[in-house]
Amino acid sequence: MLPNRYQFRAVEPRLTRLWADAQTYAFDPTGSGPVYTIDTPPATVSGELHLGHCYSYTQTDVIARFQRMRGQRVLYPMGFDDNAHGMRNEICN
Repeated sequence: MLPNRYQFRAVEPRLTRLWADAQTYAFDPTGSGPVYTIDTPPATVSGELHLGHCYSYTQTDVIARFQRMRGQRVLYPMGFDDNAHGMRNEICN
């Protein structure tokens, strides 16, 4: 039976370790072959989170996960900043 509330403080650290150990989201810029790239969606300026955020980010996240499952080298620089500058610097340096 699932608890009434998601216990993120208990679950998230375990999942983060699992994903890091499995290199689920790892990207090797020196690898060979084509790269399936999804550009970072533009930042929203509405100030408040709303259903539109979930809708737009979920679509690209599902596509990235699907392409990884197909064995593609996927570069999806989400979460670094609104224009992926952090990822670009990490790849280029």
